[in-house]
Amino acid sequence: MKNDPIHNVLEFGFIPGQKVADLGSGSGFYTAALSTAVGNMGRVIAVDLEPSSLSRLKKTAMMEGRQNIEVMIGDIERGTSLRSGVLDGAVFSHIFSRLEDKAGACAEAKRIVKKGGKVCLVEKMVGIREVLETSGLVFERAFDAGRGQTGYIFKN
Repeated sequence: MKNDPIHNVLEFGFIPGQKVADLGSGSGFYTAALSTAVGNMGRVIAVDLEPSSLSRLKKTAMMEGRQNIEVMIGDIERGTSLRSGVLDGAVFSHIFSRLEDKAGACAEAKRIVKKGGKVCLVEKMVGIREVLETSGLVFERAFDAGRGQTGYIFKN
């Protein structure tokens, strides 16, 4: 099975009207799928350190008529300017294994996602479950995310 963002976002279980962050969004591989999942009444905030990636993502979103996507320059390891407890979910796709401060990124996701919300990952990395559980997130389930990767869903 290939790595299919649409399939994986459906597995995450986000629904129309929710507000979700794509943490370390890059050029938005998962942002569009999240945008579709949360619909016009929902919101996707693409957070990345690289302004040029966010600029391309925003341009693509506008061309596709995706008005529920906003972009934000932010450091997902040291803290973003998002308010605490305002999101229904956060997603790390193909970024978590490359982070230097995984505990800091977990803490930031936990801070911005409301109680009962989801923190989701797609990675090949071993030991993810332990890292996130140490931060206080509760493992819900894992699934085959394609191409040797695993999707993880945690509750805040």
